[in-house]
Amino acid sequence: MDIELHPERSILHAQVRRAKASHCVDESGRFLRPSTFKGPSSKVYLGDVAETLLRCSVGAETPTFTQPPGFNEQRWVMEYTAGPLHVTIESMPYWGFGLLTSGYRNEVKIRGPVGERARLVHDWVAALQHNPWEFAHQGSAKKALHAGKTSLKSNEDNWRSHQTRARSLLAESIASLNHHIDRTEKKGDVDTNMINLARLEIDLAQQALAEDNTPAVERALSRGEAALLLPVEEDEPEAHGSVLTIEDDIPLVDLSDDASE
Repeated sequence: MDIELHPERSILHAQVRRAKASHCVDESGRFLRPSTFKGPSSKVYLGDVAETLLRCSVGAETPTFTQPPGFNEQRWVMEYTAGPLHVTIESMPYWGFGLLTSGYRNEVKIRGPVGERARLVHDWVAALQHNPWEFAHQGSAKKALHAGKTSLKSNEDNWRSHQTRARSLLAESIASLNHHIDRTEKKGDVDTNMINLARLEIDLAQQALAEDNTPAVERALSRGEAALLLPVEEDEPEAHGSVLTIEDDIPLVDLSDDASE
């Protein structure tokens, strides 16, 4: 079921499957650091959900903890910005007093443009090794989400709607380039080999979209656009040459000024 995404923010609930002490909190500024950090620090268990989200957040700044871990190293609140997006992740137990990692969930809030949010969530789910909306302990998860005025079903629909929006935007980009290729071919401005190369990239982009591989889609589209622009780039030296000819005539203007003196 596709639902309309909120214009300003996304709130998603995810099941944590694995967590290890591969990071720590820099006590001087509450920054997230690798476990090899030498300064004063405390241990933190991020979990696979948060670690994967960070990897998918292009241009993310160093996260800071608004609530650093205490005795419970898997309970914390962390936030960071990545381009136009602001992300807050809260790790909390929801089953079994938090004795096992499977008893933890992450509540993730993402603020920013709809398209950017959808893209991030799409890449996030594709990179995870499990569906984050599938909770290990359904009964407890249902109660926990109900307390936050949502449900297991609406949470899953929310995740899937972000994926649908992202795929739709990528499909639009593919269709736009395909239309541009058709128009360029009719004008006859580009060599046939370049047209065929651009169409090949369209096929690769569609294949990558089917595999939920956003970076591969974007790379194929970039190559397709570049193929159509190659002839223009080859003509540029002649254009530059005409400009240089005009510039070479400038000294004649200076000479005429001298003569007038």
